Amino acid sequence: MPTRKKPVNRRKAAKNDPALRQLAQLRKTVKELRTKLERETKARKIEARVKSEAQKARAQLASQISTLRDQGRKLATNLKSALGDAGKRDAARQQALAKIAELKAEFAKKSAEMRSELSRTTAELARKSEELKKLAGEAAHRAVEIIRSEEPQAAPATSMGGSSESVGAMGDEKEPDEEQ
Repeated sequence: MPTRKKPVNRRKAAKNDPALRQLAQLRKTVKELRTKLERETKARKIEARVKSEAQKARAQLASQISTLRDQGRKLATNLKSALGDAGKRDAARQQALAKIAELKAEFAKKSAEMRSELSRTTAELARKSEELKKLAGEAAHRAVEIIRSEEPQAAPATSMGGSSESVGAMGDEKEPDEEQ
């Protein structure tokens, strides 16, 4: 039967054997390089992720800026249109105010003309009314004179009582007109 070899204590052996010491140092260096490589790999993954997120953010920001520019152009166009409309409205308002002032002046002129014409017509009507009043008074006097001049001739033909009452009644009615 084969005999078993005793396990060799590596630490003790490494101290004594320079090849084992170099091997242990190489293992230690490999271990350090592996951890360093892992750290760099993680750092590169993180950098790549940050870079891709930055690119996405940049693209999103560029699209938002583009959208904002389009909205700004639309707003500028709307503002220019609104300002143009406001200018047109202001010009129309000024024209309307001028027309109103013109119509007011025309109204004042016509109303003054109509008032003067109305006062002339009223004065003329008062004068004619006065003339008619005088003519009516003169006509009433003539009628009374005619009736009085016809009374003596009509009295003998009719009875005295009846004709004198009717003439007296007529004369009484006419007297108030004579005073006017």
